[in-house]
Amino acid sequence: MRVILIGAGISNALISSLLRRQYGADLKLAVFDKSKNIGGRMTTSYDSDENPHCFLDIGAQYLTLTKANSTTTKFFQELIDDNVIELLDEENIIGMRDNTNKINYTAPRGIASVVRYYFDQAAVEMNLSKHITNIHLNSSNGKFSVSTSEKKLDEAEAVIVTVPPPQILTTIKGSIAQLIDDNKEVKDKLDQVKFSSRFSVGLFYPPSITSLNMPWRMYYVDKNENDCLRYLAIDNAKRNKNDPPFSLIAHTSVEFGAKYAEADKTIIGEQVKEKIFQFLPKLPREVNNVKYHKWKYSQVIQSYPDKLGCVVLKENPLLVLAGDSFAGESNFEACIEAAIETVKTIGGLFK
Repeated sequence: MRVILIGAGISNALISSLLRRQYGADLKLAVFDKSKNIGGRMTTSYDSDENPHCFLDIGAQYLTLTKANSTTTKFFQELIDDNVIELLDEENIIGMRDNTNKINYTAPRGIASVVRYYFDQAAVEMNLSKHITNIHLNSSNGKFSVSTSEKKLDEAEAVIVTVPPPQILTTIKGSIAQLIDDNKEVKDKLDQVKFSSRFSVGLFYPPSITSLNMPWRMYYVDKNENDCLRYLAIDNAKRNKNDPPFSLIAHTSVEFGAKYAEADKTIIGEQVKEKIFQFLPKLPREVNNVKYHKWKYSQVIQSYPDKLGCVVLKENPLLVLAGDSFAGESNFEACIEAAIETVKTIGGLFK
């Protein structure tokens, strides 16, 4: 059986890994994503070929485990045992809320390495820089085909889509759109899914910069301190590495992101960069490279009402919507739980 997964983020990474564990080598798994890199909102960005050891996490920053959650603990322990994650050193962090029920972990090789770990386990066929805009039922062979705006790329007996619902509703056409339109209850609930928006700016420094002159590794900025910035991190220090080359990541507030959600990321990014230097006047300005990113769909602030882990649009052939939009929260643990529910839900529908 062939399964197409639309989206190369953590949700499909977990789903594909769980499917591989359950169904073995006979299952063919193909992933498509519009980005040139895997990770989705767990993306790691690199400076350049000339400075390959300078990188930073442009989206999610670290993973948090709830101590009492036995389900997710197993996944965290596997990542620890295989040296994918390690404890976050919480010394020199400003503004982080204490929570004795939580444990935070960082990814030494970047947060995208967690996503890559599960995709590697699943032995998926990876297709990047492929923006799927049409998912259509082929009545002649009973399979779903997936296409870009230019051409058909593939077809399969099952398709799993973890793209944020607002994007599904506005950018993916074909049979998937008709199936949603035909089910008013599902469409109404998909319309209720809401995301926060943020901008992030990453500063990459050359190896010649031996200090960023900051006494902290992470800084949660209080709203009374700045109307734009909410989070700053010396990224390699966050990953427990204190040697150059250094990189710094800044995330804006939800309010700032919402205000400029439709604006050009470079124009707003330049403004945010200047706000960084104004807020941190001792920060060196001799950067090697700058990365601007607009997270129009950053974190789920209102999930699909039933929090089912997934929604089955059609059983045969199988078409499923999944991901953290259908979970209780927008974090790694919720993605694990939603992936488990998705595989459980669709398992009985595999033919």
